[in-house]
Amino acid sequence: MQEAKKLHAHIIINGFQQQETYLLRKLITFLAISNPSSLNYARLIFDQIQHKSTFVYNTMIRAYFSSCNPQNSFVLYNQMHRNGRPSVDKYTFPFVLKACSVLGDIRKGEESHCQVVKNGFGSNVFVQNSLIHFYGSNAKINSARLVFDEMLERDVATWTTLVSCYANHGSIETAFKLFKEMPEKSVVSFSAMITGCVRKGRFNEALEFFRELQIRGLEPNDSTVMGVISASANLGSLDTGKWIHSYIRNKKGNDQFDSYMNTALIDMYFKCGSIKDAIHVFEGVEVKLVGEWTAMISGMAMHGFGERSVELFENMVELGVKPNAITFVGLLSGCTHAGLVEEGLTYFKRMKSEFGIEPTIEHFGCVVDLLSRAGLIAEAVTFMNNMPLKANAAIWGAVLNACRVHKNVEVGQLAARWLLREEPWNAAVYMSLLSLYTEADRWDDVVMVKREMKEIGSRKSPGCSLVEVNGVSYEFVAGDKSYPPALQVSLQIDESIKEVKEDYGNLWD
Repeated sequence: MQEAKKLHAHIIINGFQQQETYLLRKLITFLAISNPSSLNYARLIFDQIQHKSTFVYNTMIRAYFSSCNPQNSFVLYNQMHRNGRPSVDKYTFPFVLKACSVLGDIRKGEESHCQVVKNGFGSNVFVQNSLIHFYGSNAKINSARLVFDEMLERDVATWTTLVSCYANHGSIETAFKLFKEMPEKSVVSFSAMITGCVRKGRFNEALEFFRELQIRGLEPNDSTVMGVISASANLGSLDTGKWIHSYIRNKKGNDQFDSYMNTALIDMYFKCGSIKDAIHVFEGVEVKLVGEWTAMISGMAMHGFGERSVELFENMVELGVKPNAITFVGLLSGCTHAGLVEEGLTYFKRMKSEFGIEPTIEHFGCVVDLLSRAGLIAEAVTFMNNMPLKANAAIWGAVLNACRVHKNVEVGQLAARWLLREEPWNAAVYMSLLSLYTEADRWDDVVMVKREMKEIGSRKSPGCSLVEVNGVSYEFVAGDKSYPPALQVSLQIDESIKEVKEDYGNLWD
């Protein structure tokens, strides 16, 4: 920055401040794009130029859409449009449309689309791709598809953008179909599918796309890696998670990743049950930010080590790292699983008084769960009644589970009926209610619940198992014979039973 200011001083001394020069243009680009923290300084220089080119306008518009004040992109664009000089070009509209996407300003985006056509850029691939992204990211999938269908020329970015729109904001099945039809696929295309699959909970498919990417010899980017780590975490696929960790370690040549990557790895190892590996990643981070601390606090809570979550939180605060709302969800969860009622209530109060964090429904839910699990059902109900937010299904579900454990039929019935009003198809609620009545020897109510389930066609969800073999996860659902080896396994079991019968004869009966 100091060198940039020296250069600016030389430009002023030589009289190049009023008229835009090559040097001044390079300086603004550096300040606005390469170093976003100095964007205000770039704007000061920009405002002092009397005759501004389209290039320098585009540079500032581009810088603003990725800043904390993206609306300033519109201010500069309107200035160009109002003055008529300099004229807009094919690079102006993509930046403006990205600002519309960031702000979710549908009206401004549609106005920009009209200006695109009016200024003769309606057939430019770069501009059309930006239109697809704008409409798709704002869930206007039909409009995005219309732009795509009207294009005379499409490149790999065109296909990838539409695939991403469907994968993240529309039908994942349509995204699969489009991806298959793509004449050319890039690592960004695969990354879009992996990210979309993870967002839609299609984790096995995400790993399948990753394997196809490897077969094609494409090198994963950071977005791809983050998607695979997330899929591995949700599937509990430790082998795949370890492989991708080893891959990025070899790629970067060391264990020093950014905070997002470290946080994702810690979270993945905890979800895959490898506490040792999660701690190893955490301890290897030189500068630990709130993400790494939060992942450790939440992970320890997940595995029932609530006291360790509390210790980590206190260490974090002592080192001057400020917690966020997600940190407190993990901390309160840890207190819940460890039965630390007083500590949990104290931390809930400290959220706002000490750290200025406004509690959300998740934090209120943690407190209700904390009280309920401890058998303090009456206190939990009182807390719910005094909440500034309306209790949701997760909170009532926590109360119902606690009532089942502590045999509180009266409050359990209340919770179950609330849940069934919201989700009458939810078999899990009926099963909890059946368990509650069974424990209380209320057999007439058991019969009534079973009859009600039969009338509405609610059935208990079948059990399932997830097995990982050679890095591939296989899911087996009770009673499902659609999986190819299922028939073979059944025949082998039947054959084994037959052999046992022959060997033991009457003893089998």
